[in-house]
Amino acid sequence: MLRRGLIAGCGMALLALAGCAAARSRADRNAPSAAQSVLWQKLSQTAQAAIDRRDYGEARLQLEQLVSEAPNSAEARHRLGRVLFLQGQFDDAKASYHKALELDPEYVEAMIGLGELEERLGNADEALKRFDAAIELDPQKAEAHAARGRILEASGRIDEALAAYFRSLELEPGSGSAILRVAVLQLARGEPDQALARFEQAVDLSPDDPEPRFRRGQAHLALNQPAKAIDDLRFAAKRLPSRPDVYYNLALALEADHKQRDALDAAEHALTLAPGDAATRSLTEKLRR
Repeated sequence: MLRRGLIAGCGMALLALAGCAAARSRADRNAPSAAQSVLWQKLSQTAQAAIDRRDYGEARLQLEQLVSEAPNSAEARHRLGRVLFLQGQFDDAKASYHKALELDPEYVEAMIGLGELEERLGNADEALKRFDAAIELDPQKAEAHAARGRILEASGRIDEALAAYFRSLELEPGSGSAILRVAVLQLARGEPDQALARFEQAVDLSPDDPEPRFRRGQAHLALNQPAKAIDDLRFAAKRLPSRPDVYYNLALALEADHKQRDALDAAEHALTLAPGDAATRSLTEKLRR
């Protein structure tokens, strides 16, 4: 179903507002003037540049001006909501998303935005409703299926979560986050070979991201490949120094590779980070003997 609104059918959203004017069924008097189109385009581009460099304060200023100049644009409201969400201004973000949906009840991106907001606030049922509504309107939205998968995974509905992630990957095969979640679930289900193949993909897509390296290290450990596990886990430990699970798994890999002294160091560091963790304490005591 095609969503309606000021910018429906424009591939470049606000950047193409002027070019879409002829496709609208509105009266000519409601079409933006040439000067308005230039201003909207400038504000949109400046906001996007700020978002790209993570200057959300500047992006917010530009989008607030854009909303003032184009008050009937659901796209502008949605983009402002997204920036407010990234700033942690959740009430304002929710209001902006709701305004986008008032202007365009079928604005799928705003529905997904509201779902992500509810997910962040811990309202899993409400989040799932939003993602389901978005998928009903546009089944081709890979991010909605992936978001639905996250909620289902957190709820312990693993088979349904995997189905949602696989659907997301059908639509967007290069999604590193969906690949990673599928692999994590496969590893947890005792399928390390399948998990490792997907962790390899995730690492190839984001070679500097420590999370895929950590997870691949876990898979190597499960497959009794301690040397490979150590390489990945040391990489992850340098970049995730406050993660006790990383150091715990590194200790296990070092122990499996008969590096007892190094294993004890890693286990003790993990215990410092998580003094109440029974498994880490047990491993540390074992290595101290």
